[in-house]
Amino acid sequence: MVNQRVAFIELTVFAGVYPLASGYMRGVAGQNAQIRDSCTFEIHSLCINDDRVEGKLNEIDADVYALSCYVWNMGFIKRWLPTLTARKPNAHVILGGPQVMNHAMQYLDRSNERMVLCNGEGEHTFANYLAELCSPQPDFGKVKGLSFFRRGELTTTEPQERIQDLNAIPSPYLENYFDSAKYVWAPLETNRGCPYQCTYCYWGAATNSRVFKFDIDRVKAEITRLSQNRAFYIFIADANFGMLNRDIEIAEHLAECKRTYGYPLTVWLSAAKNSPDRVTQITRIMSREGLISTQPVSLQTMDANTLKSVKRHNIKESSYLSLQEELRRSKLSSFVEMIWPLPGETLESFKSGIGKLCSYDADAILIHHLLLINNVPMNDQRAEFKLEVANDKDPNSEAQVVVATRDVSHEEYEEGVRFGYHLTSMYSLRALRFVGKHLDMAGRLSFKDLISSFSEYCKRHPDHPYTQYISSVIEGTSQTKFSANGGIFHVTLHEFRRDFDRLLLGFLQNFGMMEDELLRFLFELDLLNRPHVYSNTPITNGEGILKCVEVISKEKDALLVRVPDEHAKLASELLGIEGAAGTRLRVRYRGHERQTQMPFMENKPYEDNLSYCEAKLHKMGSILPVWGAAAPSVAPFRRSLPLMAR
Repeated sequence: MVNQRVAFIELTVFAGVYPLASGYMRGVAGQNAQIRDSCTFEIHSLCINDDRVEGKLNEIDADVYALSCYVWNMGFIKRWLPTLTARKPNAHVILGGPQVMNHAMQYLDRSNERMVLCNGEGEHTFANYLAELCSPQPDFGKVKGLSFFRRGELTTTEPQERIQDLNAIPSPYLENYFDSAKYVWAPLETNRGCPYQCTYCYWGAATNSRVFKFDIDRVKAEITRLSQNRAFYIFIADANFGMLNRDIEIAEHLAECKRTYGYPLTVWLSAAKNSPDRVTQITRIMSREGLISTQPVSLQTMDANTLKSVKRHNIKESSYLSLQEELRRSKLSSFVEMIWPLPGETLESFKSGIGKLCSYDADAILIHHLLLINNVPMNDQRAEFKLEVANDKDPNSEAQVVVATRDVSHEEYEEGVRFGYHLTSMYSLRALRFVGKHLDMAGRLSFKDLISSFSEYCKRHPDHPYTQYISSVIEGTSQTKFSANGGIFHVTLHEFRRDFDRLLLGFLQNFGMMEDELLRFLFELDLLNRPHVYSNTPITNGEGILKCVEVISKEKDALLVRVPDEHAKLASELLGIEGAAGTRLRVRYRGHERQTQMPFMENKPYEDNLSYCEAKLHKMGSILPVWGAAAPSVAPFRRSLPLMAR
């Protein structure tokens, strides 16, 4: 095998993602002199949502194709592979990635001996596989971590040991494997492994809890290079960033690079679960430079029995409470991630847990669907927990959505999904944040019951555009998409904003709450305190509804309002306005002021706008309105909101 062309292919959800995994494999393979002399490499990162993606793939002319397979792209890969093998019958194909490993019978073609599958970390297995291809008489039986068919029989070789010295892998960023002009999203690994063994997750189950580290000087050099190359976004691909003391130093280097080079614009991460002090310090460091505006907190459930069912009981609720309190003291926002329906969770325990989080003043709460993917322990517990699944309706995906469990019927599952979407609009998007907090603290109506009541009210108004959107998501193909919650943001705070305001008013009137002057005032404050998701969303907050609060004047990106004398002090407390309470207030919509928002993009696919909204939901802290006193001289605006305002 001489002068062979090797093509790495990564199919991503977003456009412009650096193909880091392919770079790793190219780097390790290139350390072999025989491979260097015999092979040339090309790396392709293509967005799976691009209508032209299949045409681009068919233009790739190679002798060896290495495909990275994940749950979100495996449906597409299975459809495209017959085209590839028909077009290139003599080409060799190697499949790798968490969705295919250990499932050779499911993905390999018994009649195609030129297709093999990698089980485990790919760097060494791929290099050894390629070395065999370069030899005069290839023998894949010598390659650890490989599955393949020979004469109709499946062979799986012994496992390849995990890489403990990660620094032996050349850095694709530092070796300049990529054309930086093509990419904006940069995955970054500082370590590999996870100390937890949650049964729904591949991370800990795959790594047996061992965590290995890249050298910190290498990590910092990669960050510097990415910043110099103007990477917009860096995604720290660690399972628990903030778990190690050195992660503070890495955060400080990210902040320093932002100050020096202006990049990255944003950092995304999965935070450590049991290190609240360190995580808060990291959040504080990066939020000062605008790298993050919201701290993610992956709780998944508030129910103790459920935590045991999914082997997550070593992640403490007390750690979350400490983290939430520390973030609050530091005036840093956060969003909590939950999963529905985990085994052991009931509809009532799920709703109660959400209600508890609302009482704890979590800034935003996001509900993820429980998906079964290959190689997670929960697959072996289907009978034990009576898990019922439905195939993801996204044709590019191969995920299975859990739609019922031993503790949750299919009807209860759908009700929980509906509850989660209403939670987004009512709580995370602040539709009734002040009203809900007052009712909850007064013992009149809990957040849980407020959201449940709103859900029932919406069922009685099926023709309302908001209700229609929720129903279309639950009944259609977009439920598991990244942008499902983003669509709620778009519907309630842009396209049907006035209609949604009227829906909220009707709901509260139905309860007789608008006869209570204080609740009326809090409702109007809620209307004014909601953000604008697009920079060109008209400022129409509460138009035709306000009675307690008077709009004195309107500017391009702000409102001047007057609140009743008797509620001035309460308004100042809720909105975090410093100084003596006054009746004249000015609210500036932060996205307009700081240019942190994009306009609604009419020339782009509708889905692109919803994905943008979803991203903003994860960064609510960057677009919340800014309130200040407005008479006669405007007091400095306070850029973070207190407990209830969030």
